[in-house]
Amino acid sequence: MSSLHSDGPVPDRHAIATHLSVLFDGLEGYAAIRLFAEKGTPSRPPKTPFIRTGADLVNQVSPLADEALRAGVGLFVVPGLVDAPGKATASDVSATAVVLVDLDEGDIEAKAAHLANHLGAPTLDVLSGGRTENGTCKRHLYWRLTAVARGEQLAEVCRLRSLLASLVAADPAFGSAHQPVRIAGSVHGKHGILSPVTIRDINANRYDLSSLIELAGKLPHFPGLRTKEFQLHEGFNAGRPSVTELLTLPVREGGADGITRFNAVSTVIGHFIREARLCRISLAEAWDKVRAYNAGLVIPPWPEERLKVAFRSLQHKDGLRHDWPSNVPGANPESSLSPVTEDALADRFSELNAPDWRYVAVWSAWLKWVGTRWQIDSADEVFEVVRQICRAAAVSAQAADIRRICSDRTIRAVERIARSDPRHTALPEEFDADTMVLNTPAGVVDLRTGEIGPHQRGATMTRQTAASPGRNCPIWEEFLDEITGGDPVLLAYLARVAGYCLSGDTSEQVFFFLHGAGANGKSVFLSVLADVLGDYGVTAPLETFMAGRGERHPTDLAGLRGARLVTVNETESGRAWAESRIKSITGGDKLRVRFMHRDFFEFQPTFKLLIAGNHRPRLSSVGEAMRRRLHLVPFEVTIPPERRDRQLLLKLKAERDGILGWMLEGCADWFRIGLAPPASVVDAAHEYFEDEDVIGQWIDQECHLDPSKASAASALFMSWSTWADRNGAERGSQRELGEALKARGFESKRSARSRGWQGIVPMRVPATSRGDAA
Repeated sequence: MSSLHSDGPVPDRHAIATHLSVLFDGLEGYAAIRLFAEKGTPSRPPKTPFIRTGADLVNQVSPLADEALRAGVGLFVVPGLVDAPGKATASDVSATAVVLVDLDEGDIEAKAAHLANHLGAPTLDVLSGGRTENGTCKRHLYWRLTAVARGEQLAEVCRLRSLLASLVAADPAFGSAHQPVRIAGSVHGKHGILSPVTIRDINANRYDLSSLIELAGKLPHFPGLRTKEFQLHEGFNAGRPSVTELLTLPVREGGADGITRFNAVSTVIGHFIREARLCRISLAEAWDKVRAYNAGLVIPPWPEERLKVAFRSLQHKDGLRHDWPSNVPGANPESSLSPVTEDALADRFSELNAPDWRYVAVWSAWLKWVGTRWQIDSADEVFEVVRQICRAAAVSAQAADIRRICSDRTIRAVERIARSDPRHTALPEEFDADTMVLNTPAGVVDLRTGEIGPHQRGATMTRQTAASPGRNCPIWEEFLDEITGGDPVLLAYLARVAGYCLSGDTSEQVFFFLHGAGANGKSVFLSVLADVLGDYGVTAPLETFMAGRGERHPTDLAGLRGARLVTVNETESGRAWAESRIKSITGGDKLRVRFMHRDFFEFQPTFKLLIAGNHRPRLSSVGEAMRRRLHLVPFEVTIPPERRDRQLLLKLKAERDGILGWMLEGCADWFRIGLAPPASVVDAAHEYFEDEDVIGQWIDQECHLDPSKASAASALFMSWSTWADRNGAERGSQRELGEALKARGFESKRSARSRGWQGIVPMRVPATSRGDAA
């Protein structure tokens, strides 16, 4: 665990964002990310997350680059869109926005220039991190299309990629839509040698597909290459070895022999499945021949599990296109397949997905590991994963069972059974349990030491900041200086408050009220803190913390579990604090809550409450409990109209990495001296309580204090009611007045005729009450 990356290349978040923007801007669906072991390094199981495209794509992919570097694996992406998570074969890719060429041998500089001269400068030029035998950097060239290619146009893109590869002797693998490519900004690590994957050039060029096809048709072969006919309409199989040739020739990775391992293996599997369908061999014999081919001629051979999946998939597709004779011997390539029951399918789901899926019964929710945190499956992706399990099982099932296995009823039954599997079950209290660590895209920050460690499933975090620890936030610092009127003591206190909000510690037992007239920066301050904290920041409605009739529904607070900051913007005139709820939240008591139509559960509050408003809510009690809880932060500087920047929030969001660094410094200061509110905060709270202490004002103005005397409760209440009516205060009841007097230390006194209070008498005693309790 370290605060900084070790020496050597490190992932580049900006480059990752640029690459993903070229690939996926304008595409809505899923990006298929791949973490594969590097050639010449120890074997590791692949990791294949699917991440929804959109604004959060970069935030989810960037931590995977760090994870890949730590694990010594490569980070890749399929340069096309997948409509649903689970699979990313060529048939699953539904769209692409790029034509790309992988230059990995020969005179790469000259080949790149040859393509640019005839097609136009590529939109993105990436140095992939590898080098040729003569030391030249290998390159990936991307031409971004003006319109997303789907359907037949997607096929045209793949054919165009194949044509371009043949004309300049580039990697032919990208003739398939699902071939993954290294992500710019990640680190290349073949044979354990680390080098960055960098962007050589980027521009705004966009290309019409039909124009590119026309230009490619006129593109001459790169000088010195053996020319051969390649018609664009011939598709992927143009110039490829026949099955007969494949069964005698070795096929190396990277398309070194004019065909990729994927295309070669697929062709051979298809050939032997067809032989089985024609009853020339059994399916078991077909499987044995495919295994022998893979072991003998595929260099390096495919893992057997991958080979098995490909065999079953192609067998299934062949069965959809052709009628198989009922007497075909050998129902499947394995003789020990489990029965296709719902329980067996659920067990298969858990076997494959136990590390990445958890189920919390009281939330009625699945959580999925997304590489940096556990995320509630709000899109019901779990059903798509189960569906893929069922589809895979149907490939080798009897025809009569296929419809049952793939039915919606079976899928939902399998999901229900898997919920109770111990490999998935989890309790609410298992998540976000460590209150002194903070999950960020760059790693997990230990707030006690400032060290950054890797993301781990076992940390069971469900939230993550939107920023990574950084430095420099000059606009933010200028903003703070202006809203505090240049007061360094108040500014340092705000930094400690912000740092305290990074933790899940609530031992201070306080809440914060940012008060002042409009145009003073308090709302911007809260908005920026919430933006930096990402998932840890939650906005709550004002009603949650204001007094009202009846009890608030427990769902109000359920969504605050695991939050570190809860903000409320704008108070309303005449409203009063929900004092009992605020005392409970800030006092460290567990809250019993539930989501709508769900079971109750309990959680320990970990959030700090920050409320901003122009109006100070009323207090029904000004006792010690509220006095020690409230920090009233005065915002007294009004920003003049000519200095108000409508783009300020956007500018500050661009500095959020640096702002998180500022907050971490504030957290360290909080650890050292606590919140330590300055005199301006203490004085503002004191003034507020004095203004709200209507009972105290009545005593000062209308009562005489004398320990030797007593007054009837009715006389005191009559005096109080008269004063309250005159000053616009709520009377309440005689009992409530008695509770207020008791809280101030007055002792009750009973007589034969009435109940009274010792030590206080009204200055003007109503005639009807004169003499009581004397």
